[in-house]
Amino acid sequence: MPQPVPQRPPQKGKMTVMLALVTLIAAFGSSFQYGYNVSVINSPAPFMQQFYNETYQGRYSKYMDESLMTALWSLSVSFFPLGGFFGSLMVGPMVNNCGRKGTLLINNLFSIVPAILMGISKVAKTFEVIIICRIVIGICAGLSSNVVPMYLGEMSPKNLRGAIGVMPQLFITVGILAAQILGMRMILGSAEDHEEILKL
Repeated sequence: MPQPVPQRPPQKGKMTVMLALVTLIAAFGSSFQYGYNVSVINSPAPFMQQFYNETYQGRYSKYMDESLMTALWSLSVSFFPLGGFFGSLMVGPMVNNCGRKGTLLINNLFSIVPAILMGISKVAKTFEVIIICRIVIGICAGLSSNVVPMYLGEMSPKNLRGAIGVMPQLFITVGILAAQILGMRMILGSAEDHEEILKL
């Protein structure tokens, strides 16, 4: 009677330096931005509303009605999840055509371009750019929240899949924390900003 061939025990994957770097870069480059943009809109709200008012006053020589300000600010906040909805719908076609890595690389455009446009919005004296860019950043969040766990889960060894799989959620939380810390007026605000807000 033939003897059964002994089978080798399955080899466990190791956390290499390359795997750790890829995990950190993918999570920081996508999930961190998602968490940051979820929370970053809250702290500077008075300053942004003041900018909306000043821009409107410069165009029409009068300040906004309170109802118009409320509507514009509501759009600024709510367009982010709307963009996330569209980004989630784009996941399937983009992953099938560009792959996981390619989708994440393309997704950087949905973060870098609106960041630049929002940065020059004050110089251009236009608040409409901020509202539109919130949709684009939402698309970035919708893509990253779906593609990053998929990418990390497929490239990680089976025994490390659980540990690596929590990294996107961890970096979303870190992004929210970073936005709250950087939004503290004692850190990035100034005395002049506080005085201008109190005058309104």
